[in-house]
Amino acid sequence: MALDSQTIANRQNGMLGGVKTEEGKRVSRLNARKHGILSSCLSPMDHRKLKPLLGRFGEDLEPVGAVEEALVEKIAVTYLRMQRCAAAESAYHHATWRRRADDLPTGPLGTTSEFRPVHFEQIARLLSRYDTSLTNQFMKLLHELERLQRIRAGEHVKPPAVAQIDVNA
Repeated sequence: MALDSQTIANRQNGMLGGVKTEEGKRVSRLNARKHGILSSCLSPMDHRKLKPLLGRFGEDLEPVGAVEEALVEKIAVTYLRMQRCAAAESAYHHATWRRRADDLPTGPLGTTSEFRPVHFEQIARLLSRYDTSLTNQFMKLLHELERLQRIRAGEHVKPPAVAQIDVNA
């Protein structure tokens, strides 16, 4: 717990306005970034993948109007992020297993390996949480697009049911 004098000093420092120089701003904007899995910005490789993906999603989902087109674009970007998460999980699993040809028995595929469980459970759980979050976002976007398209087609569609649940209550 901070001392009273520390708390006062922290508040005074907080009122100074933060980073002033352009270099400092460039550095500080990345302070919270630990990895790129959930980054909302696209890498150059993602940009190259996005155009054909948008074309395919556009053909399949047939958006009409700016709102539906925005939803299809968000669906495509979310899909790219899901792929990024899957690639990160794959890379982590490959890095976790180490080939060893000396004293380990041969596995079923003729390879030998040793499991290195350093932080494995923690990282596997984190990647799973990201994947679940992105999958849920993807499905919500698809359902909202479908809802809008059904309304546009003249169907009577009930508004989405939303429930706020507090597990701490």
